[in-house]
Amino acid sequence: MKKIEIEDDLYKYILANIEAFGETPSQILRRLLSLPDAVNSSEISENIQDEIATIETTSVQQTVSAVEQKEIAPSIYSTSHSSLPESAAHSVAALFAEQTFKKEPIVTNKFKMMLTTMYHENRAAFIAAANTTKGRTRDYFGQNLSTLLESDNEEEVALLKASKPRDIPNTPFWVITNANTGRKRIILTQMMASMGYPHHLIERIKDEI
Repeated sequence: MKKIEIEDDLYKYILANIEAFGETPSQILRRLLSLPDAVNSSEISENIQDEIATIETTSVQQTVSAVEQKEIAPSIYSTSHSSLPESAAHSVAALFAEQTFKKEPIVTNKFKMMLTTMYHENRAAFIAAANTTKGRTRDYFGQNLSTLLESDNEEEVALLKASKPRDIPNTPFWVITNANTGRKRIILTQMMASMGYPHHLIERIKDEI
């Protein structure tokens, strides 16, 4: 393995093209450049173990979250647990240091708290990033949710409901929440990279979410 230095804009480009949690920069570049996968038995073994650990952890978190969210958020469109620490309202760095955020047990709530903070820290950049941060077959963000849910296209409405969209507190946006923890980290990583957040804050997502 060789280590290289790259410019900030290339680093952000790589992060913005993550498709799977745990995907390395080399894997991202190989996919973007249509190169064959590298063969490294020890690396493959380590990746498999990491993925197993991630799946097990995510499964436990989702089970706990599902039970807890039935108690605090009976409607998939409601925002019943949307309080944001006042001192962290305009800074992701400050939010990471807040005890309210650190002690929040539900990943979806921390996910929404981060998005609220990012919106108020740089609204123009958030709006631009939300318009380009998408999955292969669905949007992650949107506005005018109530209007979309009243559409006559029953198939589209059913798909939208299946993604469990929820309001991002104190913003005009909603975001999908049926994604697992790994996908939520990818969404935040792509948003923060697009918005120009520094590397050290982006890299903390895996520890904070």
